[in-house]
Amino acid sequence: MKKFLAPIIAVLALALSSCSQVDSAATIGDEKITIAALQDQVDLILAEREGIDTTQMGLQSGEELTRSQLSYMISNLIIDQVAKEEKIDIEQAEIDAYKIEIYSNIGGEANLPNVLVSAAIPSTSLDNVLRRDLILRKITDGAIASGVSEAEINDLIQKIVTDKATALKVEVNPRYGIWDAASLTVIAAEPAGDAVND
Repeated sequence: MKKFLAPIIAVLALALSSCSQVDSAATIGDEKITIAALQDQVDLILAEREGIDTTQMGLQSGEELTRSQLSYMISNLIIDQVAKEEKIDIEQAEIDAYKIEIYSNIGGEANLPNVLVSAAIPSTSLDNVLRRDLILRKITDGAIASGVSEAEINDLIQKIVTDKATALKVEVNPRYGIWDAASLTVIAAEPAGDAVND
């Protein structure tokens, strides 16, 4: 009986593995970005463009927008892992204070929708973007305090994030492209595959 069951079990295992690949836009270590989550992100960005004058913005669309959003979502997870490793915690109060700083720089909170649309950042991701910036600020401040020169900071940050991405093993669903470890982005595969439609 075991002899007959073994092939069936093997087929079922392969089928289950294929199913997990089908609904995944990317995996980063043990974390998964689902196709549905990526689609929601793209849909929200497109919806928030309505009612905004985008004629001078040169916005991304189609596959380019999808790849950039997937890149953003992947890099967020990588930086989260870096923060855990470096024992960096960001409090909501820090994010709120940063928002006030941002509002001052853009001429007030009323201008935020235009800025977010221009930067292809959905409003629901604002806190995550600010949290990510604050993590990188703390890494930068710590490096400078330890004697790293300001001229070397960018290369150091790049190396920290790249090394973490390599350790986590980023895998991208081929329909969206391939992961480029050097630029930490999803780039178009050749030939270009299908992507989330706008």
